[in-house]
Amino acid sequence: MVARNDITGDSIQTKSASQSYRDNYDNIFRKNNMQVKVQEKIGTCGCGRSPTGDCIGWHGLSEEAYQKNLAEYQAKQQTQGE
Repeated sequence: MVARNDITGDSIQTKSASQSYRDNYDNIFRKNNMQVKVQEKIGTCGCGRSPTGDCIGWHGLSEEAYQKNLAEYQAKQQTQGE
């Protein structure tokens, strides 16, 4: 016995692709227009805490620890710059 759709009465089976499907296949499955998000610089940190822009692990620090490390970093940079 063939299974039938209760609403349409059509038999439940795979039908051939319609003209509408064929016309829009490329619009749906095309890969050449897909945009890929690429990280421009590997190692870049997005948390905004790193003074160098590269991740140095400061995103997990408390605010107090962050301020302390930042002051130490700035003092070290000032000493090296002189």
